Amino acid sequence: MSNLVLVVGASSGIGRRIVEVLSKDMTVIAIARRKDRLDSLHDLGVNTKQFDVTDFEEILPFVRQISKEYGRISSLIYAAGTQEINTIKSIQIDKAKKMFDVNFFGAMWFAKAFTNKLIRSKHNPSITFISSVAGSQPEIGILNYSASKAALNNLTKGLAKEIAPVRVNAIAPGFLRTEMTEKFQDIYNEEFISNMERSLPLGLGDVNDIAQVVKYLISEESKYITGNIVNLDGGGSL
Repeated sequence: MSNLVLVVGASSGIGRRIVEVLSKDMTVIAIARRKDRLDSLHDLGVNTKQFDVTDFEEILPFVRQISKEYGRISSLIYAAGTQEINTIKSIQIDKAKKMFDVNFFGAMWFAKAFTNKLIRSKHNPSITFISSVAGSQPEIGILNYSASKAALNNLTKGLAKEIAPVRVNAIAPGFLRTEMTEKFQDIYNEEFISNMERSLPLGLGDVNDIAQVVKYLISEESKYITGNIVNLDGGGSL
């Protein structure tokens, strides 16, 4: 099992649950922009760092300092993400770019920092991105979000070739109830959720399902798995 794990986007939803699960067995550094959310993780014995993932020029020095302070990093998990619902007619360029900054470029720059051999562990180093089934199945109203996740999927496969022996995988969840989706209750209302649950062979999953797959992907048991986009959608993509 990995020793020192960096979880980026750790303060809520999927990222928070990943921290809760992994902190039972390993040392976790939880990273997020909001300090008040991070402070609530201290009861788990988790080390926290406040950081904005769009501060690209500071990512390498930031990760280097963590490595100096805590030791070599075994696994990087990038769970930071943002979503907006807009048709192509109403989308604005500044918000479109911001989504790519968080969902894609932040992931790329943290991965770039992790390629530094003085930062990462020599034993079974891995990167796991949290993507979305939207990356391969774009839907009306989330085209920019879908595009950012498609770019992340492509990055996953390319990095798996370019930076081996670092293993690089992504998890692509289907629809989950999270704080991010709750922002859009006028769209993701109870009727929508009930219809979604009935349409899926295994019904709706939850954030714990994602965290358990992350735990597997950074473990010794998955040491020959790289370049995979793992659809975790209860059969919705069938």
